[in-house]
Amino acid sequence: MTKSTSRTLAGLAVAALVLSTVGAQADQANPTADATSVNVTVKYTGAGTVDADHRIWVWLFDNPNIGPESIPIGEQSVTKNGGAATFATSTTQVYIAIAYDEKGGFMGQAPPPPGSPVAMYGMNGPNELPQPVTPGAKGNITVTFDDSQRMP
Repeated sequence: MTKSTSRTLAGLAVAALVLSTVGAQADQANPTADATSVNVTVKYTGAGTVDADHRIWVWLFDNPNIGPESIPIGEQSVTKNGGAATFATSTTQVYIAIAYDEKGGFMGQAPPPPGSPVAMYGMNGPNELPQPVTPGAKGNITVTFDDSQRMP
C-alpha cells in the first residue's frame, strides 16, 4: 500500500469517528428514488460472507477530500451482498466510502476496525480522489470491492 493510500484510508478512519453526529441508519428500507436520492448497490467479492453480523457500511460525504476534518452526511449498513443503501440528500454531489465488517460486531458511529476491507467510489489509484455522484437519475451506482484495500 502506498503512502498516499494509507493517508486516504487513515482519513476515512478519522472521518468515520465523527459519525456520532450523523446517527446510524442501519438497514433502512430504501425510500423511493427521486431527485434527491443516491442509491448505492454494494457487491463484496472478498473472502467473507455478508450478513447481519458482517455488514457492509456505506458513508456519504459532501466533499471528495475525505480526511480528519471530514464529517459524513449519511451512514447506512447493508446485510446482504448486492444489497443497496439509499440516501436522500440536499447536496448536488456526494462521495461514497465503503467498509466491510470482516470480523463482525461493528455497529457504526466509529472508524471501521483496522484491517477492514474498504473502498471509495470511483477511486482507481492511490493519488486520485473519489468520483462525485449526482443525486437523482444519475445517483444509482454500484460499487464492487474486495480485500485488496484495507483500513490502516
